[in-house]
Amino acid sequence: MTTNASTARSGALADGAIDTHAHVYPAAYLDLLEECGADPSTTAIARNLGADSSDADLSERLRWMDAAQVGVQVLAVTPQSPSLPDPSASAVAARWINDEYDRIRRAHPDRFLLYGALPLPHVEASLRELERIAGEEGVVGISLPAVLPDGASPADAAFEEVWAALDALGTVVNIHATGSGARSPLITDWGLDWVNGAPVEDAIATLQLMKAGIPQRFTRLTLHIAHLAGDLPFLVRRLEDNYEDWNAFPASPSTTLASLMVDAANFSEPSLRVTAEVLGASRIMVGSDHPYFQREKYVRAVDYVRSAQLDDEAITGILRGNAERLYGGRI
Repeated sequence: MTTNASTARSGALADGAIDTHAHVYPAAYLDLLEECGADPSTTAIARNLGADSSDADLSERLRWMDAAQVGVQVLAVTPQSPSLPDPSASAVAARWINDEYDRIRRAHPDRFLLYGALPLPHVEASLRELERIAGEEGVVGISLPAVLPDGASPADAAFEEVWAALDALGTVVNIHATGSGARSPLITDWGLDWVNGAPVEDAIATLQLMKAGIPQRFTRLTLHIAHLAGDLPFLVRRLEDNYEDWNAFPASPSTTLASLMVDAANFSEPSLRVTAEVLGASRIMVGSDHPYFQREKYVRAVDYVRSAQLDDEAITGILRGNAERLYGGRI
């Protein structure tokens, strides 16, 4: 199943690529979310995708990881976050999924790393769960939804204490779209929740974090934005002009964006090249968005990087080196 593209430059990456954007959705967890008040319409998209934590689904996942020459996947349950109306139920759901992800990692210790989940918007419960899982083997960061169920932004001042705790731990914070279409009828009424809404949410959340000065005030954490950060690499000049002429941001957007990490779950080589030119290739990591893209399209998620018109140093960094640097000695 290995393609010609996937053999290119393979000598420099004998240990395989690191896929920093993948999901596992245990059916029992989705059931738990619904029992605790989650809208079944929001969990339906995560069901019947071959993305359960069963042995059969994990074996198939590993088979295609091998086909794509992916050594490690970083798993996040976002957008099926444990963000429920009740704080206690949210805390139970967060503990359940974090423990299940840890079980997966222990069963396959060389193949999976984890982004933990927090029961936001409940601050005290989130701080307790962060304390419980921080530093656990295989946990390389925390994944937060770009939009919370009540429409709040992760940049909201109500979550300042959570950001301070994440910063104190030097956490990698992954921001991932929710499929809520940024709560805009202009997106949701037209069925564009995922087609366009997902990268729009990624970009909006990042801009909100920039508006709130999160990257400047919490300098020990690193943001990892999904889907090439939406349209932001294409808007850098516009953002910078609004900063220079209209004080739209507390700090230079181009400087801030160049300090973030993004994943390449976009699959368009021209978009990849623009992002590498604008943000720097050292800020990009492989991302597949598995299970939404599987089998041959999973292989494509990595091969499009391997065959891109970028130099060898950039390619090998995107495939593995940049993630190794971000996650430190946990690979």
